[in-house]
Amino acid sequence: MATATIDGTAWARAAASPAKAQLKIRPYSLARPRGVFVAAELMLLAVALLQTAWSGHILGAPVLIASCVLFFHINNLDRSIVSSNSPQFWIDLLECTALGFLASAILFHIFPGLVPRVEIALGAALLTGLLPVILRSFLRHLVTHGKFVDQILIVGTGDLPAKLQRALDHGMGRPARNRQMLTLSESPNRRGAVDLAELNELVVRDRISRVVIAELDSQCREKLAVALLDSRLRGLQVADAVEFYEKFSGKIWVEALNPQWFVYTDGFKGSQAGIRLKRCVDVISALLLILLASPLLVLIAIAIRLESEGPVLFRQVRVGLHGKTFVIYKFRSMRQDAEFHSGPAWAAECDERVTRVGRLLRILRLDEIPQAFNVLKGEMSMVGPRPERPCFVNRLEQEIPFYSLRHYLKPGITGWAQVMYRYGASVEDSYEKLQYDFYYAKHRSFRCDAAILLKTVRTVLFCRGC
Repeated sequence: MATATIDGTAWARAAASPAKAQLKIRPYSLARPRGVFVAAELMLLAVALLQTAWSGHILGAPVLIASCVLFFHINNLDRSIVSSNSPQFWIDLLECTALGFLASAILFHIFPGLVPRVEIALGAALLTGLLPVILRSFLRHLVTHGKFVDQILIVGTGDLPAKLQRALDHGMGRPARNRQMLTLSESPNRRGAVDLAELNELVVRDRISRVVIAELDSQCREKLAVALLDSRLRGLQVADAVEFYEKFSGKIWVEALNPQWFVYTDGFKGSQAGIRLKRCVDVISALLLILLASPLLVLIAIAIRLESEGPVLFRQVRVGLHGKTFVIYKFRSMRQDAEFHSGPAWAAECDERVTRVGRLLRILRLDEIPQAFNVLKGEMSMVGPRPERPCFVNRLEQEIPFYSLRHYLKPGITGWAQVMYRYGASVEDSYEKLQYDFYYAKHRSFRCDAAILLKTVRTVLFCRGC
């Protein structure tokens, strides 16, 4: 059996930093409205419960509100309420509200005694939908005046501080901006630079709440630790760039990784009991998927056969757990001769090789259903990294640091990268998706898998497929 290995050359390129590079500081601000958002939601839910108890009505309205609030957090509305642009905020809000209504409708069907009167349900829905809208205007006003904002310094050598700032801006949906950059000097005699010994004074003067260390060189990190010791003991938060980026983006920043991080960081936990439980859930879920979708499978097969020549099922070799290859099953969504002239190629978002039926299948992710048989065979899981073709894996392992480490997980029909990022069609896309895969590998659990499956339902219902 093949095993995943670390690409030393790729990591060396990522870890390389000039020995005598100057340390740089990049000021950064980060809005933190989550506490206010959660408090407002709890207040609304408490009012609904009190009103229900006072009037003697059934619990339908609180159930509806709680369902919407649940999807607010699954969809990270507490983050986009301040940072995202207006159209994206409205899309996220409508999706959350619609999913909350759907979840409530299912509960009301199972427990008819919870069904509220129409006017109560409409009132609860109106209040729940208006809450993020009102909070958005209020919180954006407060943030522009410096409230609920962390003042941060990103410190490091070379390009890492600037790259982290750009990555954070991109992840938060902010436009790229040129920010003031200061140079840190180890000598107080160097003109135009901040003395390393004055770093504590800079922290106090600018009311910095957090310093983020974007640095790979161990000697530089030690000098920064000495310089920040006094402020740290006085309450300053100091974070590693990778951990900081992980917390606010939902992915691992590959740019600043090294082998020590994988060894010493928390997470990446796995037990035999957890593996067995995941396998049981996979088998039950795959059987239910095949059983419930069986009438639809017949219709899809007929539609594919009527539109174009070729087999209904598409078979292709993919790389799975520990680098072992297997044959994946999917409904064929492209022409039979899709790669006859071009050879192996990534699928694009508007790929001309995709048939009309295939495009609909991709939008609704119905082409993935036959992979349930791969799950039953033990080659895949319901949740995990997307399995890639061997020819692409060989290339990506040469160009992306630590790419082969994703093969320590069993691939999945859906996954954190699949619900958080579009279809990969380039090395750059694969790089982004690897960061999500590492995040899932670090935090994988039954709860994490459940959240991903809920996000997958959202993706299918709102046609966010390729």
